[in-house]
Amino acid sequence: MSSAADEILVECRADTLRAAALVKGELIELVTEPLRSQGAPGSIYVGRVLGRAPAMRAVFVEIGLARPALLDVDGELPQEGTVVPVQVVEAAFADKGARVSRRLALEGRYAVLLPTGKGVAVSRRITAAKQRRRLQDAAAELKRPREGLIVRAAAMASTEGLAAEINALRGRWDHIQATLAETTPPACVFDTGDGMARLLRRFITQDVPRFAFDDRMLGQRARATAERLFGVTPEIEIEREAGRLFDRYGIGDILASVDVPVIRLPSGGRLAIERTAAVTAIDVDTAEGTALGADAGLRVDLEAAAEVGRQIRLRDIGGVIVVDFVRLKDRAQRGRVEAVLRRAVAPDRITVQLLGWTAAGLFEMIRPRGRAVGSLD
Repeated sequence: MSSAADEILVECRADTLRAAALVKGELIELVTEPLRSQGAPGSIYVGRVLGRAPAMRAVFVEIGLARPALLDVDGELPQEGTVVPVQVVEAAFADKGARVSRRLALEGRYAVLLPTGKGVAVSRRITAAKQRRRLQDAAAELKRPREGLIVRAAAMASTEGLAAEINALRGRWDHIQATLAETTPPACVFDTGDGMARLLRRFITQDVPRFAFDDRMLGQRARATAERLFGVTPEIEIEREAGRLFDRYGIGDILASVDVPVIRLPSGGRLAIERTAAVTAIDVDTAEGTALGADAGLRVDLEAAAEVGRQIRLRDIGGVIVVDFVRLKDRAQRGRVEAVLRRAVAPDRITVQLLGWTAAGLFEMIRPRGRAVGSLD
């Protein structure tokens, strides 16, 4: 299944956007975004170093949020009081402050400008060698010294759009630089906290999906934002009956089950999902009272592996994920389970890292909380 949605349904409740992504009518992803948020990924701050953590090769930076941000450092740690421009790469979560980077990235539809980076890279989603070479050459001609560029998949459709957007991103960077020079830390100098913009940036990639909203003003705002940020005018439908959009598309029951901790499998087995601030644990069980035959455990694990890939995407589970499958002694059977799991996470918009089996027989993986700013995906 392709990871690109062709239809996005959006409802707004209590200042929160809830979007359901569909491919040919099938729900593949559910996203929740606040209409406004502080410290959103991509936001750029001018901060001040509060303290150093040499053992972690990091420093804590005051950027004006509730908790100091963590900045990983290569090389010598900056001294306390040092003023640093940083960009949020991972929003604050639970009791953890935001993670920030000094590697700044400005994202557009066709490209990502790395104003303090170097080199040219092409999205991993562009797999054809001829297309990769064409875009690599085009970006190399457009790149200026002492800057980096990442070409996104949408650039396959328009080299002219790529050039125009890179120039627009340079203009944005000029404005940010001027703001940085005259701003006293801690302060935000570039805010990506608009939930509608984040939602559109998430789904408008190479193709422009069709959108349906349950609110006319929200739909008009989405159209204006898409035209301003990406230069596209998406097809937008407005649901006439408030609160009926998801039901009309037949996904209301699916959405209602997203927060249920236990999922039944066709064989009678089940998944139990428990989320904490540090890790998400998924326990796989066989049906109660069922004798575990030679292939019963494998059958349950294969069903569970496919469902795990679907559930972590629907629930937008991020961070470390540990799956306790039914124990299999046969290495070949474990390989089959891992292969199904790999296929199940392949359509995910976020690249899931499969770390493999631990010594205790658990399967460990990492799904970053949101696509990394300036990533190659």
